[in-house]
Amino acid sequence: MGELSSTLDSLAGDDLHAMFAPQLLARLGELLRQQNRLAAEITRTVRECELTGAAECDGLATVQSWLRGHGQLSGPQASRLVSSGRALEHLPALAGAFADGAVTAAQVE
Repeated sequence: MGELSSTLDSLAGDDLHAMFAPQLLARLGELLRQQNRLAAEITRTVRECELTGAAECDGLATVQSWLRGHGQLSGPQASRLVSSGRALEHLPALAGAFADGAVTAAQVE
């Protein structure tokens, strides 16, 4: 996780004004792909938290309640995330495309 934070810090320091349109679009495309990959990892982790009852270690009954309280997600957002994790277990091709960044979280929903 430290590497991810360092990479994000580095990206935030990039001078976007010095980039030309093709560079900006290439950067944007790659950022969106990586955003999808990160969303896939979050979804996968949420599912594992649900399967293992991890939220109980924090005094909460469900991972959905943990997502609302600690993840600051709305009820519907938390519900969609949990549902997506459940669905992906039965859709390995979609899970693979999501993990590769080719599919968005909204498309998984």
